[in-house]
Amino acid sequence: MDINLNLSTEAIKKAIVTFLHRFHVVIFVIVVLGGLAVIILLLNNIVVLSSQSNGYSPNANNSTFDQATIKKIEDLQNRSQSPSTSGRSNPFVE
Repeated sequence: MDINLNLSTEAIKKAIVTFLHRFHVVIFVIVVLGGLAVIILLLNNIVVLSSQSNGYSPNANNSTFDQATIKKIEDLQNRSQSPSTSGRSNPFVE
């Protein structure tokens, strides 16, 4: 058994360079698609977690109006109503 194993650094370096030169496109595609898959899974996880309420309820704005404000709003609505019920008038008709 005369096996001559040549494990010099030059031989290993040449083998790695040859491998990368031969399969660089495939390695690039696998890395990019893997990265996109990880990003999609992380975004999906964020969406799922954000849709769960877990007992959280946002503080409701309890706004109250005094009677003076309600009266002003009603007066404003009354003023904006046109007196005629026929709709808009044509300004070009004499």
